[in-house]
Amino acid sequence: MADDLSLFDRRMRGPAGIALAAGVILGLLTGYTVGAGTPDGPSWPLVVPFALLASVFLYLGAYRNLSKRVEET
Repeated sequence: MADDLSLFDRRMRGPAGIALAAGVILGLLTGYTVGAGTPDGPSWPLVVPFALLASVFLYLGAYRNLSKRVEET
């Protein structure tokens, strides 16, 4: 393979930002959904891990798609 793509490659900066933003939004949505009926508001112990998990999942999906596209060229 002439062009290897690492997880921290320069071409992964855009997908990383998108994955992080989408993960935070999904985490906040989860926290507000779970805490909607309570006076305490969002469940922060649920928001942070879910946001991190969603961000990692989305980032790895973007990495997989981009690395397949790089292999084809």
